[in-house]
Amino acid sequence: MSGAMALTETPVPARAGDTPEAALGRLRRLLDVCVALNSTRDIDELLATLVQTTTVVLRCEAASILLYDDRDAALRFIAASGDGADALRDVVVPLDGSLAGTIFREDRPLLAADLAADPRHFAEAAEATGVRPEVLLGVPMRADGAPIGVLEAINPTDGTFDDADAETLLVIAAQAAVALRNAWQRDALAAANARLEETDRARVRFLAVASHELRTPLATVRGYAEVLADEAPPALRPFADEVLAAGRRMTEIVETVEEMIATDERSEAGSVRVTDLFAAARAVAGRALTLDLTDARLAVRADPARLRLAVSHLVRNAVAFTPPDGTVTLSARAAGADVALCVCDTGRGIAPEHLERIFEPFYQVDATESRAHEGLGVGLSVVRSIVMRAGGRIWATSGGDGRGTTLHLRLPRADAGPATDGRRPMSLPRPLPVVSAPDWTAPAVGVLAA
Repeated sequence: MSGAMALTETPVPARAGDTPEAALGRLRRLLDVCVALNSTRDIDELLATLVQTTTVVLRCEAASILLYDDRDAALRFIAASGDGADALRDVVVPLDGSLAGTIFREDRPLLAADLAADPRHFAEAAEATGVRPEVLLGVPMRADGAPIGVLEAINPTDGTFDDADAETLLVIAAQAAVALRNAWQRDALAAANARLEETDRARVRFLAVASHELRTPLATVRGYAEVLADEAPPALRPFADEVLAAGRRMTEIVETVEEMIATDERSEAGSVRVTDLFAAARAVAGRALTLDLTDARLAVRADPARLRLAVSHLVRNAVAFTPPDGTVTLSARAAGADVALCVCDTGRGIAPEHLERIFEPFYQVDATESRAHEGLGVGLSVVRSIVMRAGGRIWATSGGDGRGTTLHLRLPRADAGPATDGRRPMSLPRPLPVVSAPDWTAPAVGVLAA
C-alpha cells in the first residue's frame, strides 16, 4: 500500500499509536461490511448499505459510489449518503479533468486534502447535494481485475484521512465490487430465465394448438383411408394401405408432441396386458419380432394409450438401428410387484458414455446416421416421461459398438395393488453390468411376424 500511496497528490499520513483494540475494532467493522454485503441481494439496498457503512467505518460526513457508463464514456453517481443522493443520479462526471476520473483511469487511490485548491474538483456534484466537500479520499472499485467505478469518502469527522482509512476503503471497495457483480449476474440470470420461461410457454401454446388442429384432418384422412382400403380394387389396395400407414404414423407424431408438452404429473391408471403391448409393437415394427414371454396373463398398471405409445417408440427405435439380418426381441416376466419388460436388439450398440444421454430430448449419438431415420428425436425422452409417470423406471445397457442395446423397463403389475399414495416411488435403478441382452433367460414362446 505504501508504494501506491506515494503516487497520490496528497501524502497520506500514517496512523500513529493505533492500539490493538482499535485495530481489532476496525477489522470487526470490515467483517460486518462483508457480512452485510453478502447477505443483501437487492441492488438498491446493497448500494444504500455500502455508502452508509462506509461513512460509519471511516468516520466521515458522506460517501458516494460512481460507476463507469460505457454509453457516455464517463462516471455516473449511483449511490450517495445524505438527502441529495437522488439529485446526484443525473450528474455525469467526465474521465478527464476530474478527481474521480483520475482515480478510475489511473486505477489508484487518491487523497485530496484541499478540494478548494484542486482544479479537478467537480463542483457540480456539490451543488446538486448541498454538501460542501473539503477533503476527499477515493479508491477504484475493481471487478475481475479491471476498474468498474470509484468509491469516495468525504470530510472525515476527526480532521483527516490516514493510511489505515485508505486501506480500509480499498477493502470495502473490493468487497463492494464483488457484491455488485454478483447482484448484476443474479438479475441478468433472473431476466434470462424469465425470457426463457415465456419462450417455453409460447412454444407449448403453439404445439398444443397445432396438435389439436391436426387431429381433425388426421381423423378424416384415416377414416377415408380405411374405407378405401376396404373397397379399393386389388391393384389400388397397396396405395390405400400406404395412406393408412402414413395416417397412423402422423397420429403417433401428434400423440408424441402432446406427450412432450403434457403437464399432468400422473397418468390415468389402467390395466394393460403385455400381449396387447406386443401386438401394438408388431403393428409398427415392419419386420419380424421375437417374443419371449413367461406368462401371457401378465398386465401392468399404466395409462393404456400412453404405454402403447412408449412401446411403439422403443420398438421403432430398435428396428431403425438394427440391420435386416439382426433380431429385435421383446421380453416380459414377473419381477415381484413389477413387470420387467425388455426390448433387446442386435444393432450397432451404444458406447457407455452415451447410455444416460440417449433419454435427453433431441440427443443423437451420431447425428449424421440418426437423421437418415425418420422421427422427431424425442422418442426416448417421451418414453422415459411416460414410464416415470406410471411409477416405473427405465434404463439402457449395451455391450458397445456392434453389440446391440437393451432397453429395460420396470412397471407396476396390475394385480400388485397401488402404493398408499396411489403412486410408486420413482427411484433410480442400481448400476447394472453393461450387457447386450436381457439379464434373465426364459424359453422362447414364438415369433411375431410382421
